[in-house]
Amino acid sequence: MKINAAQAIPPEQLGIALSTVLLEWAENQEKDFVKAIDAAAEACNETAKQYAPTSNRRRSGTYRNNFAIDKGWQERHHYTAEWHVKTPEYRLTHLLENGHLTRDGTHRTKAIKHIKYGRQIAEQVLEEKLEGLWGE
Repeated sequence: MKINAAQAIPPEQLGIALSTVLLEWAENQEKDFVKAIDAAAEACNETAKQYAPTSNRRRSGTYRNNFAIDKGWQERHHYTAEWHVKTPEYRLTHLLENGHLTRDGTHRTKAIKHIKYGRQIAEQVLEEKLEGLWGE
């Protein structure tokens, strides 16, 4: 093994050199983790759109068009991506997910579990991405 004395790190600078390398590694891991979170959020959104109902009413498609993902840093090393339905369509979310009484009150509508399936896909995608990152 050949060691070039010009590239050697003096013992008093070893701690600084190691911390620099480790900080760069941590930043790269954090960037990859953020990409995995974003991919999971997008998969959740697409799956929820697939299962969300379509309507023959005049306002057809407005519920799906109001799906949104809020992404961002809450604080240092705390990144979130949250799927939700924007105003005013958010009021339909609970009714669709759980079913509800019809206007005349005679029977219940069928529950459409679009959020449940979106969440399952998001968890799957995130798990797969993290396994790819850390090889477990």
